[in-house]
Amino acid sequence: MTKSLDFDIIALGDFMDKKTMNLVLSALFIALVFIATAFLRIPSPDITGAGQVHLGTTIVFIIALVFGPKMAAISSLGMVLFNLVFSLAPWAPINLISRPILGLIFGSISHLKGASGKNLWLNILAAIAGGLWLIPSMYVGQVIMFGVPWAVPMAFVPNNAMQIVLAIVIGLPIATIVNTNFSKLNKK
Repeated sequence: MTKSLDFDIIALGDFMDKKTMNLVLSALFIALVFIATAFLRIPSPDITGAGQVHLGTTIVFIIALVFGPKMAAISSLGMVLFNLVFSLAPWAPINLISRPILGLIFGSISHLKGASGKNLWLNILAAIAGGLWLIPSMYVGQVIMFGVPWAVPMAFVPNNAMQIVLAIVIGLPIATIVNTNFSKLNKK
């Protein structure tokens, strides 16, 4: 048992093998990203009427910093699940490509040189690099999937940029707290 924040934390690894633990964490994180995308969002008016800023990207960023690129990529599937459940299926292929790569970018950069998501500057660089992938990938994805003129997806650029800003502003402090207090889970 690990003592942290005055609560006893039982490491999952004490009760199950690594594959089972990864499966359980993957399912949990997909669910967390789904919930953050579906229910922690701010409607944002744009010319399509469908814009939103959600915290799903922030959760993927936190997972990337704490658990690394693979778990972040898997957890991002919660956004695809959101698209399918909330009648936004045309967006699912775009998110199926762009969001796991975003998780890989977040996690790979934040874990460079053994940083394990604990280096502030690498984490900020990870978020910026992720944004440099997310914005154009969503933009081009909309043009390809929906066959709209190149100007139409510009309405979504501020929403995607805001998701990256929220990942930095909200995600960095939370990931720092989690990394500090639950580092044993990260090493199992």
